[in-house]
Amino acid sequence: MKNRRNTKSKGGPFRTKGMKKKLKKQQANRPAPTRQTKQQKHINRAQETIEAQKRQIQTELKYRKQANAPLEYEFSDSDVEPEAKEEGAFENLMEMLSSKGAGVSGYSEDEEDEENEENEEDEENEEDSEDEENESDAEMLSEQEAGSDLEEDSEVGDEEEAEAEEGDVDEDDGDDGEEDAPTDDGDSAISSDEEDVGTGGTVTDPYMLHTAFNISPAMLEALAAEPVSLEGKAMPFGSLGNIYVELPKQTTMMRMESKGIVQRERYATPGSLPVVPDASSEINWPGLHVKDKIVRNITETPNAMQREMFAILNNYQDLLYTGRTLENGDQLRYAYCLHALNHLVKAVTKTQHHNLKLAAAQPASSKKSRRNRRKKEKEVIEPEIAVAEYRDQGLVRPKVLIVVPFRHSALKIVNQLKELFAGDNAKAVTNYKRFAEEYGGEDTLFFPQINRKPEDYEQTFAGNIDDNFRIGIAFNRSSMKLYTRYYASDLIIASPLGLRVTIGAEGETDRDYDFLSSIELLIIDQAEVCYAQNWDHLLHLFEHLHLQPKSAENTDFSRVRDWCLNGWTKFYRQTVFLSSLELPEYRSLFNKHFQNYRGKIRTVNRVAHGSIRHVVVRVPQSFQRIEVTSLEGQSNARFSHFVSVILPQARSLSMARCLIYVPSYFDFVRLRNYFKKEEISFTQICEYTTDAKIARARDMFYHGSKHFLLYSERSHFFRRHRIKGIRHLIMYAPPVYPHFYPEMINLMANEFQNLKDGVDAGSMTVTVLFTKYDSLYMSAILGTDRARTILQATKSVHRLTTDTK
Repeated sequence: MKNRRNTKSKGGPFRTKGMKKKLKKQQANRPAPTRQTKQQKHINRAQETIEAQKRQIQTELKYRKQANAPLEYEFSDSDVEPEAKEEGAFENLMEMLSSKGAGVSGYSEDEEDEENEENEEDEENEEDSEDEENESDAEMLSEQEAGSDLEEDSEVGDEEEAEAEEGDVDEDDGDDGEEDAPTDDGDSAISSDEEDVGTGGTVTDPYMLHTAFNISPAMLEALAAEPVSLEGKAMPFGSLGNIYVELPKQTTMMRMESKGIVQRERYATPGSLPVVPDASSEINWPGLHVKDKIVRNITETPNAMQREMFAILNNYQDLLYTGRTLENGDQLRYAYCLHALNHLVKAVTKTQHHNLKLAAAQPASSKKSRRNRRKKEKEVIEPEIAVAEYRDQGLVRPKVLIVVPFRHSALKIVNQLKELFAGDNAKAVTNYKRFAEEYGGEDTLFFPQINRKPEDYEQTFAGNIDDNFRIGIAFNRSSMKLYTRYYASDLIIASPLGLRVTIGAEGETDRDYDFLSSIELLIIDQAEVCYAQNWDHLLHLFEHLHLQPKSAENTDFSRVRDWCLNGWTKFYRQTVFLSSLELPEYRSLFNKHFQNYRGKIRTVNRVAHGSIRHVVVRVPQSFQRIEVTSLEGQSNARFSHFVSVILPQARSLSMARCLIYVPSYFDFVRLRNYFKKEEISFTQICEYTTDAKIARARDMFYHGSKHFLLYSERSHFFRRHRIKGIRHLIMYAPPVYPHFYPEMINLMANEFQNLKDGVDAGSMTVTVLFTKYDSLYMSAILGTDRARTILQATKSVHRLTTDTK
């Protein structure tokens, strides 16, 4: 059999001289086809055409029936099941087509000649294949018997080869994290809520409500408008404080569509205000639609913050939370890991359940001889039973993306997912040993035991702080596999830099961002650290979300949801953004890229006192407002004010040992170039300065060899130097990180001064420059009420002291 396949794959069949002679004799003795034979062949082809038209009409009726179905229609796990056909209309169409086909009998002589040539060619090809199998026979058998027997042998061989190839493919897919056979662990069937949905019950699962239906035309128009039509409401929400909820504005058309007045199609339900969970009552996990597989592994009862956070996330609304601290970081991680895992397990379970249904609906393959196949061709083909469609996937497989700054953060997330998914079953997580070695280990940085760094610095930079990584994780019903390729993963954990390297820039040949086209849940944790690393990386990520894939290699269009095909994925994506700061850049992302049709939520907690209360040095603090007319012009206005007003005063001898704190690196470069041009006595420390140059700059500044020290905020964030000898502090702009404000001022204490310089301690000053666009920074430093007073005051200079802070 192997030799036969090899000869056929090269083009034509192999024939010996004896076989060729026999073939010529048979062709010479073959009777010419009769007119009746040719007409019968035309009739068979006409019947095949009619059956194809029948199947097409049947499909059109099915979709037309679904589009005009009433509201009380049944569901499978997420999609509408096809309903019964309109038998009367269907039978009429069948009779009409049959009557048309029965009248086809006459053909022209040209058509008969063409058909005669085609028949001769077909019969020659068939006999060639049959003669190839009869090479070893001494006597000629019947043409049909020999052909049928050998055809069965070749079919068996081909099927065995195909089965072997399918086994190899399945094995490779299993290695890539594809679906496994369902196991009897409590998740082998859909949840009770999904069973109710399948029998026509009310949809209550938030996952189903969010993903199963298309948004209405009126909702789409509201979301695509510029600006988006939203209505907001502020409300208290337990331990999270005050939140501000923004929902798409309900129009009369939306209300009519939701009630089925305008259209009979069911549309996605708009979002609603979140409900604060009762912290005193016991958690009802089935009521929250959390999978039983996850509930079994929950060992500790979530606290009030975790329950409130999960209530918002489980409602599938976007969230911008700016109250993250070192104390509640683990609690927030637990909440979003629980939500992400619940989302993934539901999606995987539903997909595998649909796979089983589709496999069961496929007709069983049978081995038939050529004689039986020829008899079946003459029979009238009955219309095939329509197979249900299941739209349960995106354009690509990755569904959840978690962005964190360091490998140590990714290690904590995977450990949390492992605990919730597998519990004590370590075998359910593959490649974990390799993951622990690459993402764990000892501290990357050395923390001195004498003159220790601040506590927040040691906790932020503990563990493996490599910021270039990305890892794919695939889930099925019983296992969690690490280190899967992008397009075989359900969850991707990556750093901003790791994603930027993969996405690439415009013009690069080796770039890939198709895996971001169907992200349903985006989580960004420790955003304040990502801001210090490179904010442009996160902006680059948002610009490449939900773009049309360049390749359809990883797409099964028969399973893709309608709203994915329509390009509405960005309206279904849930974004969770966690940070310890409230920054204008976060608000910009919130307004521009948080487009969830269910609505979005942000915290609006006021700052009571601000970080200025931690200042312990008695020093006057002057806040000078710079008048600007536009946001684009504030950089030039700040530079002009500094050069014309602040710098001439700071160059005097009484202002020696003056440190200029610059939050933005672009402003740092601009000032450095100006100081070099004007030949001003200064030294500099930024995030790119080497250790040797940093030590030299600190020494020159401490002993007074240099008048100014230009100091960037990112350098202070990543190194936390204790700069000694500061007598005057000028903040070119309010610090982005509010706790840096008292930290820098407290470095002006006597214990950090050079007592031999002879400078009076009472002459020290602190100057802060700000504009009306720095309201969030000022609120974090001074408190909300005091910052509002200073920003709205008529005078431009305000002086505070330690006693009045």
